[in-house]
Amino acid sequence: MKLSIIIPIFNAEHTIERAIRSIDTEVSHEIICVNDGSTDDSLQVINKIARENLNIKVINQDNQGAAAARNHGLEQMTGDVFMFLDADDEFLTCRIDHMLKYYEKHEDVEIVIGQMAREEHGTWVPIPTHQAIREEKVVNLSEYPEIMQSIGPGAKLFSQRFKDLRFDTDVTFCEEHTFIVQAFKKARDIQIIPNLIYGYNLEANSVTASRVGRFEEYLHDAQTVRSRVMEILRLPAEKLYYSYRMDHLIVSYLIQNYLTEHRQLTRSIVEKVIHYIKHMNSTDYDGGALFRIVDAVEQAGTGWTKDIYSIWREGLINTGIGRPHYYIFKAKVLPKKVKFSSKQKAKKILKR
Repeated sequence: MKLSIIIPIFNAEHTIERAIRSIDTEVSHEIICVNDGSTDDSLQVINKIARENLNIKVINQDNQGAAAARNHGLEQMTGDVFMFLDADDEFLTCRIDHMLKYYEKHEDVEIVIGQMAREEHGTWVPIPTHQAIREEKVVNLSEYPEIMQSIGPGAKLFSQRFKDLRFDTDVTFCEEHTFIVQAFKKARDIQIIPNLIYGYNLEANSVTASRVGRFEEYLHDAQTVRSRVMEILRLPAEKLYYSYRMDHLIVSYLIQNYLTEHRQLTRSIVEKVIHYIKHMNSTDYDGGALFRIVDAVEQAGTGWTKDIYSIWREGLINTGIGRPHYYIFKAKVLPKKVKFSSKQKAKKILKR
């Protein structure tokens, strides 16, 4: 068996060597490093390591984003199975071959999903929201939609049967969702395991700052991706779980983080959130996720005026969500803001 590991790289001169050195496997393998137009010394670092390691294949492309880099790696891979690794992350010791054993154990298993962890005070800690899939079990998407909790490319081993799938290159936020969901839907069986496989290293301010600065673009991308995934999924249970994953755990926190940094509400922001809610309302959606978005706007934003609230209230009423009149809203809803802020201030957007 041959394993292909695809690494998209952009300005990762300080972390790429750690990522590559974490690839410890006894099987035949190739490491496909796709340099996505880095402007630092990433390419020089990769080339230096490649001179010592014949398993490394270096590919250069103009800056097109991680999705295009992963797609380029998929075009070049020659393995029987493949995995992805981000340039600032790492595999935990001896975990790659652990996944391969599970892959070979059952003939119909075509994807193995392990656990992701983040580093906290020198210890690898599993992602709390992945508790639902932290067990050893063979499943498929229709009977176990909870596997969409792990919707990023990390900590997964794929059969080469999925190498013709592609990541979305026309969006920069949640560009991995359609690839993962298509693979989950196509797979005969999927093995989930409780073991920590993949460690992600969150650079200071990298996630929150980028998402706050590109809020409108990312909200638009989320709606685009959401539409595509809802077209792929067929069963109501699958669609409802994806709504929970996207709308509750991603979009509501995207909105909350933006309003934490830019607390003054504007007509434009309110209208864009209403547009997203209308999109949700036109598809299957998780009710709790919808009201989590409403709470994020009403409790994280400030500067409510009668005019802005009228736009908000009318937009929600048109989607079937009742809201009180302005003065009742100010008297009964806004006082909950302190409780909401205290409860949510420690929340962070989770890398998937």
